[in-house]
This record gives sequence, structure tokens and C-alpha cells, in this order.
Amino acid sequence: MKKIYYALLLLLCIGCSNTKTPREGDIIFQTANNEQSALLGHLSQSPITHCGVIVEHDSTLCVLHVDNTVRLTPLHTFIRHGAKGEYTLMRATDKDVKIDYKKYMLAEYDQQMLMGNNRYYSSELVYDIYKNDLGIELCQPRPIGEYNINGVVEVLQARYIKPHQPIVTPADLYNSEILKSYKTTEQVEKEKLIKKKHNQ
Repeated sequence: MKKIYYALLLLLCIGCSNTKTPREGDIIFQTANNEQSALLGHLSQSPITHCGVIVEHDSTLCVLHVDNTVRLTPLHTFIRHGAKGEYTLMRATDKDVKIDYKKYMLAEYDQQMLMGNNRYYSSELVYDIYKNDLGIELCQPRPIGEYNINGVVEVLQARYIKPHQPIVTPADLYNSEILKSYKTTEQVEKEKLIKKKHNQ
């Protein structure tokens, strides 16, 4: 189990090269423990199963993401909800950005994973914000049949999800060549502590 944990920690920090402070427009990735995240993880064969966009609300950094609806969660709370509190932060541009997050608030969760119907699942929300609001297409949606659908065909059929239907997974965004990872000071200190304990 320890080997799996350290492998996941390494994966979540690939590409991190310098220390920065989170700001509006950054994307946060994590491993989440819920049914939808499990399905996205199975399809992409990746531990990266949930994501959201950081926005500033009342002078506080929050994460705009999908739960039962699109909602805001304080950044520190969002981080705690991830597996082992691990997360990766990514940034597409060094320019300051503002996101009109209010127009997405309370939009319904999209169980059918259809794009363009004003309902959202986690990675679709992030993809749409970047494409429609910031003019940045982070990746190309792909037909769900191109993912690993073995073992989940009945689940997809129960949701009326068709094999030709395009989707975007958190792992697709995570692997975008446009995004660059970075670490916070807190992450760096935590990694040092983990390494020290591991070497004892």
C-alpha cells in the first residue's frame, strides 16, 4: 500500500518546478472518492478523478466545482476532501484572469455527461470555462468509446451514454500541454516531512 501511495504522490507532482501562490483561474486536481469520480477514473485509467477552477469570492480563494450542483468550496476545504489531502495545482497563463463564476452557480450535475446542455460534470465545467470564457481549449474531447469502457458498459447504458458521445476527463485536462504544474510552499514542506519519515 505504501508503494501505491508514493507512486500516486509522484504522479500528482510531475511537472512541478517552482513555488507559487494559488490565484484565480488556476486548476486544482485531486483523487476524489465518489461514484462519478470512480467512473471517470475507470474510463481514463488514472488516479486524477476530480478537478475545479480556483476563483476569488469575498476576498477568499474558493474552488468552483461540481458536486450535486456547481458550487463554491473554500480552497482549504476542497483540499481536505481529496484522498490523503493530495492535490496538484496547474496554471495556463501568467496573465491575471477573472472568471464570471456566478453564471455557472447551481447548474445541475450531468449524469449523462452530455456536452453543451448547461449541466456539468467536473472536467466538463473546467473545459467549458477555459474554452468559452478564456478562449483556451485545453484538450480535444474524445468519443467515450475510445476510453476504457470494459466493465462499465452497463453503467453507461443505464445513463444513456452512447459510445460516440464526446467527453473530457480530469486526466485529459491534467495531461494538457497548455497547463504547467506548480507547488505551494505548503506542499513543499509536506513533501519534505513525508520524505524524512520515509527515510527513518
